[in-house]
Amino acid sequence: MKGIVYFMFLCMCCACRYGDTAVEEALMLAGKNRGELEAVLEYYREDSLKTKAAEFLIGNMPGHYSFADTVSVNRYYDAVDAVLDSLSGRPMEEVKGTLERLPFRMDGIDYGKVEDVETVTADYLIRHIDTAFVRWKHGAWARHLDFDEFCEYLLPYKMEEFQYLDGWRDYLWEDYRGELDGLKYSDLYWNSALQASLIANNSLKRRLHPHFIESAIVPVYRLRTRMRLPCGVCDDYSNITVSVMRSLGIPVACDFTPHWPVRASGHTWNVVKGNNGNNLTFGGADTNPDQPHNFDEKKSKIFRHTYAANPELKRLHEEAEYVPETFQLPFMKDVTREYMDCKDVEVVCHVGTGYAYLAVFDKETWAPVDFARMEDGKAVFQDVGLNIVYLPVIFNSKGEQEAIGHPFLLEYDGHKKEFIADTLTTEKLVLRRKYPAFPYVLPYAGRLVGAEIQASDSPGFEVADTLFRITNGSALGHEIWIADTVRAYRYWRYIQPWHGTHCNIAEVAFYERGSHEEIRGAIIGTDGSWGNNPERTKEKAFDGDLLTYFDAPIHSGGWVGMDFGKPVSLEKVLCTPRGDGNTIEVGDRYELFYWSKGHWVSLGEQVATTVSLVYEDVPVGTLYWLRNRTKGKDERIFTYEEGRQVWW
Repeated sequence: MKGIVYFMFLCMCCACRYGDTAVEEALMLAGKNRGELEAVLEYYREDSLKTKAAEFLIGNMPGHYSFADTVSVNRYYDAVDAVLDSLSGRPMEEVKGTLERLPFRMDGIDYGKVEDVETVTADYLIRHIDTAFVRWKHGAWARHLDFDEFCEYLLPYKMEEFQYLDGWRDYLWEDYRGELDGLKYSDLYWNSALQASLIANNSLKRRLHPHFIESAIVPVYRLRTRMRLPCGVCDDYSNITVSVMRSLGIPVACDFTPHWPVRASGHTWNVVKGNNGNNLTFGGADTNPDQPHNFDEKKSKIFRHTYAANPELKRLHEEAEYVPETFQLPFMKDVTREYMDCKDVEVVCHVGTGYAYLAVFDKETWAPVDFARMEDGKAVFQDVGLNIVYLPVIFNSKGEQEAIGHPFLLEYDGHKKEFIADTLTTEKLVLRRKYPAFPYVLPYAGRLVGAEIQASDSPGFEVADTLFRITNGSALGHEIWIADTVRAYRYWRYIQPWHGTHCNIAEVAFYERGSHEEIRGAIIGTDGSWGNNPERTKEKAFDGDLLTYFDAPIHSGGWVGMDFGKPVSLEKVLCTPRGDGNTIEVGDRYELFYWSKGHWVSLGEQVATTVSLVYEDVPVGTLYWLRNRTKGKDERIFTYEEGRQVWW
């Protein structure tokens, strides 16, 4: 008992000494490095504001990590630099491939981690604090920040875990400060954080030549090297952008949505704290702050990366048996309400205490995007995005996910529309896609409008009968039935007379009357392709691959067809537009599921024989999921309403 009292007295004394129990807790965790951190506090003893800044950094340092073995990590970074030097000017794919193979030629890279409190030196921290204050108090673009905003938008000595602890603030300042010299001649905008971020972001685009693609390159966290990489994802460019702009004194942060509610993965972007106090969104090295950045995209939750730990997340880590990956780091805060209308959601829980999560559907599972503590038989989730389907779940100590309620649509008025399978009431489903058509697909699908199915006895179609004209520009496969009164012809074709369409077509298939089987002849049509691309010739319209397509060398009048060698009578023609490969593909095997009682229930597999699938006796009122068991990875949940798939 005396020991406990003495320990409490010691903590109280330490708290009085440093003014913050979080600081003393960090110092105790620092072990042998405690002296380095105390030296920082002592250095600023006569400067109360910088003391507060040092206490902010040290008090929130636990949980921030760096690499333990900097020798092997630096050896890898140096090897990356050598590859980039030797392949300078070479195609991006060649550089990317070489870097992906690089670790296999090395002895090994030790990525063991160590807490920053055990490694950060006094000199390093003092240099960063002093420089951040100069940019804040004497720079042009952050004077509108209060102290708390300064601590999050400019002060941190790193942007992400495992960032290389070097003098990034100094060398990035030297590299980029000249870009902003012109602002000093602007009477109106010389101190505008927005204008400064515009110039800096354009400079990043020009210098980095960003390629937003995933790769298998082992991560690089040394900024000098990272900024030379040939490609990256949004996380990479957003973190680089924060580093560059904070080095210049521009108040910028990273926001992210942990998972899109209508497709796989999540997204990270940047915000600049404008002089009017608003956060303006942009994509680092991509879209500028004066341009919409995913403005109208559905988002379930939005968080901001912070240096300070979120108390609610710290509590989650202390109490939960298992914490899903999304919430593994406590350094973020909920900013959903800054972006959009949202509602609080109450979920009834009959599983005791602990934590519940709201999840959105991924390609194969449900991905958690929010958390709430279960109390008094319920969990209340705050500031949740609207018009999105969620599933309330929990995780056991092994990380296994379990549904604790029905999936529901959170409607615009905050009402929860639950999806509950009614197995006593069934209907027929006609399915034409396994994934929604995103905007980039629609212009190509629209190139079908005005196309015609023609038949002739002349190879040049000097005299031809037009049997069908397509008027539907949706991103679906088209099943075109030929009237049984139409006679036999030797030559059949698909022709697009409209200007600017280039006869874009992914697949054409002709089916013989009587046998109901696909019939093939000699491929005929417009020779060549736009740009003389050998992968876009007329043969691609008959290769059985929805991801290849014919791209005619002429704006209008391009066509593809077949010479059957003799007159044939056709029953139907299948046409699939250029697109994303997610329409129903003949010959592929599909499986349909419906959600019931906490899991997916299979309704069986089918091999597609046309551009749609038909499932009979399907329970109504629930969610469905169509999977292509042959190939592909893009799949999405949907409901079935008034004879059509509605995607969520």
